[in-house]
Amino acid sequence: MMGDSAPDDRMYERIDRRYERLRLKFLLNLNRYVLTAGLALGLFSAIIGLSTLGDVSLREMMGATGLVGSAFQTMILSITTSVTLVVTISQLVLAQELGPLGDQRERMDGELSFRDDVEDFLGTASPPEPSEFLRVLVELSSDKAELAGEVITNSDDDELRVDVQQFVDNLVSNADLVDEQLRDVQFGEFAIMQAALDYNYAWHMYELRRIRKEYADTLTDEQQEALAEVNAVLQYFAPVREHIKSLYFESDLVNLSRQILYLGLPALAIAAGMGFFSNPGMFPGDMLGIDNVTWVVSGAFTITALPLLLLAAYIFRLTTLAKRTLSIGPSILRPSENAGETNWEE
Repeated sequence: MMGDSAPDDRMYERIDRRYERLRLKFLLNLNRYVLTAGLALGLFSAIIGLSTLGDVSLREMMGATGLVGSAFQTMILSITTSVTLVVTISQLVLAQELGPLGDQRERMDGELSFRDDVEDFLGTASPPEPSEFLRVLVELSSDKAELAGEVITNSDDDELRVDVQQFVDNLVSNADLVDEQLRDVQFGEFAIMQAALDYNYAWHMYELRRIRKEYADTLTDEQQEALAEVNAVLQYFAPVREHIKSLYFESDLVNLSRQILYLGLPALAIAAGMGFFSNPGMFPGDMLGIDNVTWVVSGAFTITALPLLLLAAYIFRLTTLAKRTLSIGPSILRPSENAGETNWEE
């Protein structure tokens, strides 16, 4: 006999440590432009602050030593490297979309075959939009779970009825939350991936497998079939989530490449101008008690760093999302999650 307590519906609520929850919200949910602006502001403030601590001013470094010019010349190399790196990564990712006709035919046949299997449960054509397709599967899992609960509600085994009802209530509650999140979501928005992360299908699959194994001698053929249908729908959810994640990654990398190029060209021009032509005599005076050279150099350096900061903002999200979706199936990889307590009696 085994007792279980279900985890919370939302992904963030399944994490015990508040610091970890805040960190994930920062890495995943914050707008990438806002995050880039925040990183840029932090860099600008750090340079201004550091310039007031030492005895050597940026005006002196720009004139006598030429260190400021050397720094901007180094940034030219960094900008070209970052642009080349992002474009190369994007090409590698998008290369899987290219191929001979036979490979494209296999991809098409694979998706059509999968949709045919899903449509056997739906009884109608599956939606073409990724978010709606995911939403349909979530709703279908909820409907199948409720149907299984109704089939088992007349069982003579009280423990089976209670166990199944708890499973159904947990799955339906989680599905209702995700269903609401997926309404009116457009492809490319992170909201679709947030909803996919919130649907705790791995736990639902584990609970369903446990019930089917634990009560194998009690369940009738009709009850076994009802639970098997729930399990089949949950198994459909996993590859659909991974497929949508792949499309989201590709879309994000395309956007990143375009935006890096938009930022890289003006950043390259500013870095070249500051590295080759600037001199301390071009920026006389001070503002707020700080030398104007310090303001100009700090601002120019921050602008030249924007392509790197934008790259960091996107990589934060993509790597975090990849880490949160390493497993496909009934495996829960993070012990910090409130995944419930499980006890076995030998």
